Amino acid sequence: MHIVSKITTPAFLFSTISLLMSAYGARFTKICQVARNLSSEIRDTDLPKKKNFKKQLLIFTKRLGYIRYLQLFAVVSLFFSTLSMFFLLFGKIDFGNITFILAVLFFLVSLVTSLIEIYYSMKALDINLEI
Repeated sequence: MHIVSKITTPAFLFSTISLLMSAYGARFTKICQVARNLSSEIRDTDLPKKKNFKKQLLIFTKRLGYIRYLQLFAVVSLFFSTLSMFFLLFGKIDFGNITFILAVLFFLVSLVTSLIEIYYSMKALDINLEI
C-alpha cells in the first residue's frame, strides 16, 4: 500500500513547516528580548521582587530550550519532506513513503514540543501577574 504516490502531498507539509518555522523564529527572538530585559531589571530591582524575576528567568531559559528543540524537529521534518518529494519525483515510491512518514512524525514532535513551550509561557505569565 502506498501512502503517498504524488509529490503534492509532501509539498503541502513542506509549506506548512516553512510557515511554522517562521513563527518559531519570531517566538525565539521575542523570548530572547524579554529575557534580556528581565535580566537587566533583576540587577536594578530590590531584593523581595528578585525571587519572582529569577523564577521567570528560569522559565525563559526552559522555553528557549524548548524552542530550540521544536525548531530542530521542524527542520528535520522539512528535510524529510523535501527528501520525500525527491524520491517521489524519481519514482521511488517506497522510499518516498518512508521519508514522508518520518517527516510527519518529526512534525508531530515539533508540535508537541510547541505545546510544552506554550505551557511554560503561561506559567511565566502567572509568575508575572504575581509581581
